[in-house]
Amino acid sequence: MPRSAEEIAADLRERITSGELQPGDRLPTMEALADEHGVARQTARQALTILKNEGLVEYKGGRSGTFVRRKPATRLVRARAMERDHLGYYSGANVQHWRPIEGTRTEIEEEPCPADIAAQLGIDPGTPVVARRRINGDPDVPTHRQLTDSWLHPDAVAAIPVLAGDSGLGGIYDRIEEWAGQPISWEEEVSAITPSPAEVKALLLPPGVPLLRIMRTATVKVDGRQLVAEVNDIRFSAEVFSIRYPMTRRGEAKWPVRPASADFYSS
Repeated sequence: MPRSAEEIAADLRERITSGELQPGDRLPTMEALADEHGVARQTARQALTILKNEGLVEYKGGRSGTFVRRKPATRLVRARAMERDHLGYYSGANVQHWRPIEGTRTEIEEEPCPADIAAQLGIDPGTPVVARRRINGDPDVPTHRQLTDSWLHPDAVAAIPVLAGDSGLGGIYDRIEEWAGQPISWEEEVSAITPSPAEVKALLLPPGVPLLRIMRTATVKVDGRQLVAEVNDIRFSAEVFSIRYPMTRRGEAKWPVRPASADFYSS
């Protein structure tokens, strides 16, 4: 019985993940796969496309064929902490030297606020807000880059008009702290998302590579209320980067601890 494209792809995937096929190895041609499994060339092509979309293989064109894709041997660990130098705040020592990608600049526009950002800001979806978008990266490593969209609360922009333009030395966080007269409190939420075509292009992503997304809120107390003045939406390659942070002891996990009194599997 002829096999489906998904079944052929599953066989090839197993050969890749088991190490039988190594990075850089050439996969059987469409013709060879079609003959081996008794299927049409279109079915064999679909099987290879499935693996390409998963980021496992790459097609080099012409007579070269399809190869097991070489992935980064290690990920750059992104330690999460807010630090500061003569330029202002930055989030982690290993990105201190990052700068705007050559030929780009911060783009500032008023846009309808997306629902997930609006929920963080505490405003209605679609409310016009100022968004500051930029792409930063390592000047020496082309694939080390990230997209950063800064969404500003309308109340903050009304009180600090420069947030909608040249924010001056130290950037928007210095202006917000000057306005509030107190330090910003930051909190981050990490998730994984599928990149859009524009994000694939901007971040130089191979097919099938997901993004790590960090949603960071900047909160200050203004007029007796806690205001999320900004939401920072950061996206970068989950294949190139990982995230590390310390685990803190809270509540009854603080040392010394009380002896356990029940079995996890029977309680």
